[in-house]
Amino acid sequence: MNTSGITTIACDYGGVLAQSIDRTYMCHMAEEAGADQDKFFTSLWKYRHDYDLGALDAAAYWQMVCEGAGGRWPKESSAQQELIEVLMHLDTIAWAIVNPGMLRWLVTLRREGYRRIIISNMAVETFDMLVKDHVLMHYFEDAVVSGRIRINKPDREIFEEAARRADAEMDQILFIDDLPRNVEGAREAGMHALQFTGTGDLEKALREQFPDIPRQGLNCH
Repeated sequence: MNTSGITTIACDYGGVLAQSIDRTYMCHMAEEAGADQDKFFTSLWKYRHDYDLGALDAAAYWQMVCEGAGGRWPKESSAQQELIEVLMHLDTIAWAIVNPGMLRWLVTLRREGYRRIIISNMAVETFDMLVKDHVLMHYFEDAVVSGRIRINKPDREIFEEAARRADAEMDQILFIDDLPRNVEGAREAGMHALQFTGTGDLEKALREQFPDIPRQGLNCH
């Protein structure tokens, strides 16, 4: 019997459902752009907020990243397009490895009748290439993507949009994100929230704080 009142599980994408970008991909992206790795890493995140928000399109974003890192930006439009495509594809693939424990947990949640929704800061281009037609969406009923609604986490409005789409009250939703600021933002909006640091820690937190929520599949024992 579910006595917690939670009907909906909301998850971030990168860092929760799938692993975050690692230094191997960053190395290849930086080399393709002719930039120092550390400077490229800094530049990529410096402009990411506006890219995820939809304030920058892919062409503008990658130009700002490359130039901000002291890398190359070709003069010819064809060469620019080729560089944009390579960087976009490397960036997309880097976020493509799904956490198997989270996928199995989603199966459990679906079987037990919980609604499931993604809440992610992500550019529209990235979502369309990476998530829209991914098998992972088979386990979700909806996805709230910052680039589509022009609102980034931890803004309260993105959580309100998710609640509206899930047809749930704020306190009926448990949100899981790897970044503390997004967890705090969800709580301030009225949701329950947990910081994700791994499936083992999530299983423990659920057992201690939300024992009615099923945990099957999170870990491989």
